[in-house]
Amino acid sequence: MKKKLLFIVFYAISLNAQVGIGTTTPNAILDINSSLPSPSTDKAGLLPPVVELTATNSNTTTTIGVNIVNPNGGGAPAQGTIVYNTNTSAPGPYQVTPGYYFYNGTIWEKISSGTNTNWTLIGNAGTTAGTNFIGTTDSQDLRFKTGGINRFNISNTNGQLQSYNLGTTTNPTYSFQGDQNTGIWSSAADNLNFSTDGTQRMIIGSNGNIGVSTSVPATTKMEVLSSGTDDAVFGHTPNVGGVLGRETDIIIGVPPQTISGAGVFASNPTAGYTSSFSQSTGAATVAANINYSDVWMASYNYVQNGSATYNPSANYNQLNITNNTLGGTQVALKTYLNRGTLTGNPGFSVGIQGIANSQNQDSFGVQGSAFCNTNTRAGGYFESLNYAGTSQAYAYVGTTATTGVARKIMGTNSVSEIVPTEKHGRVTLTCPESPEYWYQDYGTVQMTNGKATIILDEILSDIIIVDEENPIRVICTPVGMPFFNGVTIMNQTTNSVEILELNGGNHSGKLQYQIVVKPKTGYGEGRFPQAPGPAYLKSDKEPLAAKTKNQPNDGRKIFQWPADHIVYKYNPEDFIKIGDVVPAGPNAGKIFLGNGKYNEGNPATVINKK
Repeated sequence: MKKKLLFIVFYAISLNAQVGIGTTTPNAILDINSSLPSPSTDKAGLLPPVVELTATNSNTTTTIGVNIVNPNGGGAPAQGTIVYNTNTSAPGPYQVTPGYYFYNGTIWEKISSGTNTNWTLIGNAGTTAGTNFIGTTDSQDLRFKTGGINRFNISNTNGQLQSYNLGTTTNPTYSFQGDQNTGIWSSAADNLNFSTDGTQRMIIGSNGNIGVSTSVPATTKMEVLSSGTDDAVFGHTPNVGGVLGRETDIIIGVPPQTISGAGVFASNPTAGYTSSFSQSTGAATVAANINYSDVWMASYNYVQNGSATYNPSANYNQLNITNNTLGGTQVALKTYLNRGTLTGNPGFSVGIQGIANSQNQDSFGVQGSAFCNTNTRAGGYFESLNYAGTSQAYAYVGTTATTGVARKIMGTNSVSEIVPTEKHGRVTLTCPESPEYWYQDYGTVQMTNGKATIILDEILSDIIIVDEENPIRVICTPVGMPFFNGVTIMNQTTNSVEILELNGGNHSGKLQYQIVVKPKTGYGEGRFPQAPGPAYLKSDKEPLAAKTKNQPNDGRKIFQWPADHIVYKYNPEDFIKIGDVVPAGPNAGKIFLGNGKYNEGNPATVINKK
């Protein structure tokens, strides 16, 4: 049988120069019939050489010493050589995976099988974002060309989309297909230009200065040039404020008022927002004259010099100081009322009066806050003097004056209450004072057979110190026990005090008690702590005689309660509005602008939240 088949093959070759396998009438140079010899009805396929390629750019197989070669001479395989690869090599630009490959004369190319996933000229369907992409998998840039000329480059180093063309006013580099003379371009290195309708509208120079409808300004951060009757800058928003710059007469206000040569007008109808901020520097004498309406403030906003420490008297005032030079006394708002030595006492002289009129909202007539890291700070300072200038009393409110220990009120003389009695007149009651801070509590306890245990309020127990240096002091008064022997303290903790009747007494009845305990607040400060002097006298400049001699110097730490928002885990910024000063937290003292932005003051650089 084998001899007959071989004869048929050679017979086909000799007669027709064609090869037929399984057929005597080949229809091509090589024609293979897939049918198996009778009686089998199965069919068979063609099996090319099976190899294990190592890479598409190599003829070496995974079997050591075995290469794919041209049988005529042993060199590189002939172009068009087909093999079936069974190996999967390491990922990379020359990776091979199982499948058919043909040799193109340089590398092995895989013969596609199944659905073709290559990108086509008319687009692809069935893609998956993140899996399918146009780009490179090696560390090379991606280049875009038209007409063989470089147009754009995506950098592998930093991911930038880089244009090879800077663009022009009429043909900006980054534009729109339907509006090709509008977009962004660059007129020179480190410049950024913006055009609309083929005309440059704005430029940001290499120095960071901005020119709108003009070139890059050399000495100002921003310059706006307006032609005709258009305003150079007009800002209007319902939330923040507006600015209108003028150099000619303008009619504004209700009723209408004519202002000659006003440089800036600001109007903001929203309550709680700032309309205008003015600042004068150098040798300027008048910041603004707004004496044009009997219903508006008729005065000057006057700045004596750039680092004004105090403002002149009478109708002059300064509302804001942002000078960061230390020294002297800087006042953001100071009023001065001088009625001189006129006789009589028909009225009142008020330096500052704050009135908050709100029927259904929490209100504060005056609110003061101080933000600093020194030991001397207070939300308010008040002092009364006679006309000769002798201090009668002064007080710090919401303060840590001198020692750094927080106190609600600290000052000279006593703390007193006024009680308007109907029968005895308006009387004064005065608070007791002590060399150090104590808590007091009162109650009644039942004594049984000469024994009793006073249980402290659990809130009180949580905020006091009880140890050998700071025991609980107890004063007891028996009720209805005339022969009571007195008591002694047998044991005490932060929660309770055990008392026992003296001399073996075994009375039963009620005991009224008073306890005195040491608070955690300010613990470690000691007795007779240092007190601050008047506000004008800094602690490091005080006379030596004013210094107390009994301050603790053993390095102890004075106890301070955590801030309210830390204890109760809330963000103070959730309770304020844009334009408010942040009351506490990492941004305390800054002006809240919303969206994670703040101002250090007015004016100030906008900074981001950390």
